[in-house]
Order: sequence, then structure tokens, then C-alpha cells
Amino acid sequence: MGPVPLHRKALLEALAEELPNEAIRFSSKLISIEQQDSSDILIQLGDGTLIKTKLLVGCDGVHSVVAKWLGLSQPVHSGRSAVRGLAVFPEGHGLGQDQVHQFIDAGKRAGYAPLNDTDMSSDPNHIQKTVMENCKDFPAKYLEIVRQSDLATLSWAPLVFRYPWNVMLGNLCKGGVTVAGDAMHPMTPDLAHGGASALEDSVVLGRHIGESFLKNKGIVPQEVGVALKGYVKERRWRAAVLITGSYISGWAQLAHEHSWWKKFLMNIIYVSVFPKIYGSIHYDCGKLPCASPGNMHDPNKLD
Repeated sequence: MGPVPLHRKALLEALAEELPNEAIRFSSKLISIEQQDSSDILIQLGDGTLIKTKLLVGCDGVHSVVAKWLGLSQPVHSGRSAVRGLAVFPEGHGLGQDQVHQFIDAGKRAGYAPLNDTDMSSDPNHIQKTVMENCKDFPAKYLEIVRQSDLATLSWAPLVFRYPWNVMLGNLCKGGVTVAGDAMHPMTPDLAHGGASALEDSVVLGRHIGESFLKNKGIVPQEVGVALKGYVKERRWRAAVLITGSYISGWAQLAHEHSWWKKFLMNIIYVSVFPKIYGSIHYDCGKLPCASPGNMHDPNKLD
């Protein structure tokens, strides 16, 4: 079974349905983190709200406040950027709903995919002009889609990643605080595994926290730290491999601009390394522990 595409909106809705409404706060920016004692963590939100917790998992993206608090280095620029936009064709675009097209040239890669009405949601003129100039040799259909793009939807963002050795050696947890997803391991999108690796994090973290919860009949601060260390130990090398594999994959796919010896090296990588890189996306996160309904609703066993 190969990769299975999953719409981000559908995933978020499925997760949100499992939580009580009051458990979710929207548009809440994390401002500061304070370790009050050996057990309590105090966080402050942008609206002044203070929340005390025994466990804080930072899933706040590539510019994570939690990662910075832990002392992790800032992500670095990969030397490439990504432009995204939306083109509207009132007469219809004539593309099959499941068709995804990709074009590769010297140091450039571009593509387009059709959306439906329910999927839609710097200087846009300059972004559009830059794309048209850099991709002028790409197929006419692609250029037409770029030309038709709604300028209000265009975005330009650098592709960043964290050095794998910073993930292998860095401080990924402290007490009851840790990180997951892009906050831990931002990577270039060449393996298309960034979101999936965040899901891996959640399952592995849930397994370690769940086992600790069941063993201690609740959240015990000292044991939470032990659980987080187990989670970090399990995810550290896995994340470093994905960051490295994704970067190598992107470099190899854009090797048209390189000299003959680099192209020769790229071919070697394709034959010997790529199968291992793409094989790494298949990963067993383990099984989440099961709790009886009685334990989950007994207030004496919950913290």
C-alpha cells in the first residue's frame, strides 16, 4: 500500500470532534513560558490569559516559541523558496479532478493541481512576475495557470529546515515541556512527509504519555519527564533521517543545473540511496495503550 493523501481540513475536523468545545482556543498566540517549580508550567497567551499545566507540547511551527525556550537553534534557509497561488477559470480548467502535474528544469520545479469550490480558501504582482520570468520555458498550460492566478492568494515563503545534528544532539525536552512536528523537525517538502512525521510524533508521544498515565493512574510530574525523554529518544534519530533524506531528495531532483560529475553522483544516489530514503516513509509508530472506560471517567484516577 502506497502513500494515502489526506486533506488537512478533514484531519483537523476529525481531531476537533474528539475534544470538548472549551478545550480548543483559536487565534491564541503563545507569548511566554515559565517553569514555576518541578511540576508546574505557566504559559501566557497574547490576550493575557495565563494557563498552568503539567505538560506542554509545542506544535507551534517552524518559528516555535517552545523550541526557542528549549534552546533549539533556529531553522536555516535551504536556498530555495516556494510560491503558492490560486487560479480561477470561470469557463472551467479542463483538468481531471485527481490530476497533479509537475515540471522540473535547472534549479526550478513547478506544478499545479485542481481544486474544487470547498478547497479554496510580499507584493503579489512581483511574485507573479518573478514566477513567469523564471519559468518562461515551462509548458504553456502551467504559464496560463500562473497568469490567471488571483493575486490576493499568492504567497512566497523560504523553504527552511533544522540541521539534523541539532535534532540529534539538541535539547528536545525539559521537565514537562517538549516539541513536535515542525517545532521539532522542520524539513524541506521534497519527501512530502512533514505532516505525516508530525502524526508519527503524536502517536509516539501519546504512547509514552498513555503508558505513564496508566501506570501511575494519572499525570505524575516526575514520571511525565521520564515519558518525554522516552519520546525524544525514539523520535530524535527518526526525525534526523527524514530531514536529511528530504534535503538530499530535493537536491537530486534539481541536479539538471549541475556539472556532469554531479549528475553522475545523482544517478548513483537514485540507484543506491533513493530506495532507502523513500523506504523510510514506512514507519511503525507502535500501538497506543488502551484504558478501560471506567478508568477514563473516574475523577480519582485523573489529574
